[in-house]
Amino acid sequence: MKAVREALGPDADAQLDEYHVDAITGGTDAVVTVEVTMSLGDRSVTVAASHADITRASVQAMVNALDRLLAPNHTSPTPASADD
Repeated sequence: MKAVREALGPDADAQLDEYHVDAITGGTDAVVTVEVTMSLGDRSVTVAASHADITRASVQAMVNALDRLLAPNHTSPTPASADD
């Protein structure tokens, strides 16, 4: 989260409100789904991303959430899903 904030600058000062991980498959090559809820001011979004690498799924979910929060046409806190 810190690296994403540094890359995007002060406009990306969103809060990570919730973080949840689910294993979709088992074994050493398990696929996980990471769901994050982030807020910026009075706006909030929930986004999910899936990948075999939990770090990659986490970053993808946070970046997608920030994209939605920082989009100029964002009008409502609608949950969204994004798969990698």
